[in-house]
Amino acid sequence: MTIKTHPPLTVLYSTHQTTIQQLGQFIGTVMKDLYLEAANNTIVSGPVYWIYHGMDGKPDTLFTLEIALPIQGAYQQSRFSIKELPAFKTVSHIHEGAWEQLYATYTQMMQHVEANKIPLKDECRELYLNIDFQKPENNITEVQVGIL
Repeated sequence: MTIKTHPPLTVLYSTHQTTIQQLGQFIGTVMKDLYLEAANNTIVSGPVYWIYHGMDGKPDTLFTLEIALPIQGAYQQSRFSIKELPAFKTVSHIHEGAWEQLYATYTQMMQHVEANKIPLKDECRELYLNIDFQKPENNITEVQVGIL
């Protein structure tokens, strides 16, 4: 586990109200549309982010999901929104493998946070550094748990 602060960054993003059980509908679809939109209008400057607000790990809890793509340069009006994410202090860990196993990474991280009495924010992020739909064991995801 690493504690670090990520600098602010400008993102093209889409916001959704969803539950853990409904997350599958966003895999590949919104991300693809964000990349297409960004590629036609600006420079993509980082991996896709999934940003969770108010997610408690329970399958039926409604929370806010932002799917965001870091961008740079001038940008014309889009069907997506644009904003600057503020600096983000986090406990971070690299998850290698299938996303179905992310819960184990989150469990480890939360145990670390509790053991060290680190106060949490109501935000977690997942940065998809390598996505392999054919061989999920090749996925590399940076999991970030927001802290105060």
